Amino acid sequence: MNPFYRASEPNEDSKQPRKRPSFFNKILTGKSRSASPSASPPPVVPEPQSSSEQYGDENTDERPIKLHGYKPNTKRRLMDEELANNIRNLMPPRLQLYDDWDLVYDFEQDGISLNTLYRNSNPEYQLQKQKNEKQSKGYGDGVVKSMIVGDIQSSTTTSFYGLERKRPQGYVMVIQDEKRNKFGCYLNTNLRAVDNKRYYGNGECFLWKLEKYDASKLNHEKDSKKVPKHKPRYESRFKAFMYTGMNDNIIFSNHDFIAIGSSNGQNGLWIDKSLYKGVSYPCTTFGNEILNLHNSDSSTKLGTFKVIDLEVWRVGALE
Repeated sequence: MNPFYRASEPNEDSKQPRKRPSFFNKILTGKSRSASPSASPPPVVPEPQSSSEQYGDENTDERPIKLHGYKPNTKRRLMDEELANNIRNLMPPRLQLYDDWDLVYDFEQDGISLNTLYRNSNPEYQLQKQKNEKQSKGYGDGVVKSMIVGDIQSSTTTSFYGLERKRPQGYVMVIQDEKRNKFGCYLNTNLRAVDNKRYYGNGECFLWKLEKYDASKLNHEKDSKKVPKHKPRYESRFKAFMYTGMNDNIIFSNHDFIAIGSSNGQNGLWIDKSLYKGVSYPCTTFGNEILNLHNSDSSTKLGTFKVIDLEVWRVGALE
């Protein structure tokens, strides 16, 4: 052996053993034993689907409204599902969730009386009536529980009637006159006799009417001579008049009349204390048309009517 021969010392890298990648490093880098040296393409991430694609369109459909309160022998019924849906679409979103509407006042079932209308529209009276109905059906335990809760609420409440309403409520008035015109209003609170000569209600209120029109005149022919003549075929369409913000004269009611909307001493809807005579003017509160007239009567400045039937509905739970 050559005495001058000297073995080359290994460098520092060769001294340390090569580390194998850990299992987690393989996952993070996307490498495995069977992976090829070339970089593998990133995994394909599927695009998120919308809720309608996952579950269908059934969640977007409106749930049907259930009308409660008509007696089996009630002949005149002003409210129907189509009208209720049209009104619900313009109500505050928090009230659109309620599918159950309750009839609180009706000419045929409750008699014609302004005081009865105010009494039945009182949520405290409605709650007590609901308790009595449950008690008559044998729900004694539920009545006792509700009475205890009611006592606790009445001691801490600050509401107008001494009743703390946990859930929102709205009220719909439907009127039919002697010409079978149908119109009314939506109110954010119940009607009541107010003696302080002040208006109440908020901008959620609106007036509405079902306008009659001749459907046989709806055509798209340019040459009227080619259009065959048809007999008038009258149908109705829903029209609403929302709060404009021009004034705050929304609701005024006492023992002599009910007035909804007012400007220059003229009301959008006015009914006397007998619940028989009424009048409708255009008013700036709602920018409304005359409720009991139609397009053909647009030249008229006011509309007087006689109330043949009237209903008041509550939307929202009492407790």
